[in-house]
Amino acid sequence: MKPEIHAWHIETEGPVTDYTESIFSIGNGYLGMRGFDLQTPKARQDQHALFRAGFFEPVKPGITDMVQLPDVLGLTVEGYAPASYHQFLDLRRGIFTQGWQDHGLAVSARRMASMGDPQLLCVQMTLMSEKDHTVTVHARLDDRVANLPVHDDQMAEETETVPLLKTLEKTDNVLTMQAVSSRRCFRFLQQVLINGEPVCGCSFAVPLRAGKQTMIEKRVRILLDQETPNAPSDDPWQAHADAWAALWRDCDIKMDADEEIQGAMRWNIFQLLCGNAADDPRVSIGARGLTHGRYKGNAFWDTDVFMLPFFCWHRPGAARNLMQYRINHLPQAMQLAQKQNLAGARFPWMCAFDGTEQCESWDIGLCEVHITADVAYALKRMLDITGASPTEDMRRLFLETARYWKSRFTWEENQGQYSSFFVKGPDEYCGAAINNTYTNYLARHNVELALQYAADLMDDQEQKALRFFAEHIAILYDPEQHLYMQDELFDRLEPLPGSRDAGEPMYRTICFDRMQRYKALKQADLVQLMVLFPERFTEKEKQAVWQTYEPLTVHDSSLSFGVHALLAFQLGLREQAWDYFTRALFFDLRDELKNTGREGVHMAALGAAWQALVYGALGVWTDGETLRAAPHLPDMIRSVSLPLWFRGDRYRLTADHHQISLVKEE
Repeated sequence: MKPEIHAWHIETEGPVTDYTESIFSIGNGYLGMRGFDLQTPKARQDQHALFRAGFFEPVKPGITDMVQLPDVLGLTVEGYAPASYHQFLDLRRGIFTQGWQDHGLAVSARRMASMGDPQLLCVQMTLMSEKDHTVTVHARLDDRVANLPVHDDQMAEETETVPLLKTLEKTDNVLTMQAVSSRRCFRFLQQVLINGEPVCGCSFAVPLRAGKQTMIEKRVRILLDQETPNAPSDDPWQAHADAWAALWRDCDIKMDADEEIQGAMRWNIFQLLCGNAADDPRVSIGARGLTHGRYKGNAFWDTDVFMLPFFCWHRPGAARNLMQYRINHLPQAMQLAQKQNLAGARFPWMCAFDGTEQCESWDIGLCEVHITADVAYALKRMLDITGASPTEDMRRLFLETARYWKSRFTWEENQGQYSSFFVKGPDEYCGAAINNTYTNYLARHNVELALQYAADLMDDQEQKALRFFAEHIAILYDPEQHLYMQDELFDRLEPLPGSRDAGEPMYRTICFDRMQRYKALKQADLVQLMVLFPERFTEKEKQAVWQTYEPLTVHDSSLSFGVHALLAFQLGLREQAWDYFTRALFFDLRDELKNTGREGVHMAALGAAWQALVYGALGVWTDGETLRAAPHLPDMIRSVSLPLWFRGDRYRLTADHHQISLVKEE
């Protein structure tokens, strides 16, 4: 069941499923919830899927999980069990509505996570009956909740739930729950209104008159620890709509294109905004945002490389806070490096709310080290785009990550080079490699940044050592073919036999150990490198990478399609660019990997699709000094208009197939 996609809304007709729960997820960056069925409560305690950004609790020593909150939004009409719903997500106003009819009763229940008041969730139910009668409506605070931690291994199925919250107090309109481990407390404060008038209690006999509407509204304020309630708005729905209007003024991309293309791009942007606590540097955005607990709610390089550019160009304050989250956890990154017998700072592959490593897979957790250079790269891009001045802590981040790289590489005297052993680049299928080019190139760039921004924090001896290190990092390159090579082992691997089933990840049919020895890329590796540094590589080098590695990539990752679309746009490969772009743009809306329902929205795919359009089709880029755009729009997109924030000024970029306009707005 795929949704109908329109310019400003998406909708479905049918049952509520895991898939519809994911695509109808809403949030305000601080609170998020899936599009679960209000009328039919969840059968299992671990399926409520309501989250508070940054609230994690231990599930075992050293490992935390993003805590599921109880179903405090429940608003049900007793005695009705609809089989089909009309579900409607209003992207412009950030409101999700579920409507149903059963035995002469029509119900429409709209809900929102307030962008005007981040503590507030609201649901408003409108009832209309074909006859006069009385129904019983329940507005309960359901305290039955537990977590079902998801194993790092995508093939492992967890079945044992873990209770992370316990009830301290429960009345009709107040629920207080305490975290079992940290003893932090949530208070859920409920207010119910019938036809605009406040009422007491949690169960109500509601008289209905034939053909007349009756409205029941439930407002729930969620407070953590010592938070005090925000001043209530006279009309929280209007305050919410006004906040979304302001967001769209800074973030909307208007396209003269097929309505599905326009609507899908807005849905992508909508989900990015729903997952971002813009004013809070204490939290990042997890791989599934606030739409699911997959990967224990942790942040990856997904945030720094795939999502951050959107925020840099549209919400620079939010971008600075996302980078501040990394900077705040530099001490933990230094502790992780020390734990691994290395110098400097090593950022974790799966980063918990407190900056600690959460990856329990020994090969991935220890050898996907490129994340450290990705963070440094992202910080540099944020500085270039926003014009922010580097702080002392930022300069320290560049330095400590550079120190890490020098200690992580091995000097090979007989080769006259520094080499990296036991590393994985973005491609995770081809085993632990030697001299992965993506990793080595990013490490060298990281050291260059340290020398550029933090030279005064080093003595002459360290500066000299870092320069020598950067100049002697092994970069695998064949000048005759103009080809950068993935690593030293890739060409020795066995070709992948046979064909694959479209949409079914290979790790579901082939043992991961076996996949490590096939010459098949899970996702973009050197293609990724080309798009991160579009002005450092020649056209021939980009073409060589595309021709060599694109046919070998099976795209078993949400990160891959958008990256390939971006480079294909830059290379003028119009058909391939469009195919990859649409697969990235509709990644969740068409359930590309058949896992959107059980794993939530793929946040990196959202950012990758945005980059494919803005960096790829529109050719937007900056070296930190000037803002440039070189559009090569596909035929299916006739024109594009969007705002961009660059170094403190707001611009309007408008482009079609004949002309481009880039104007500073007052």
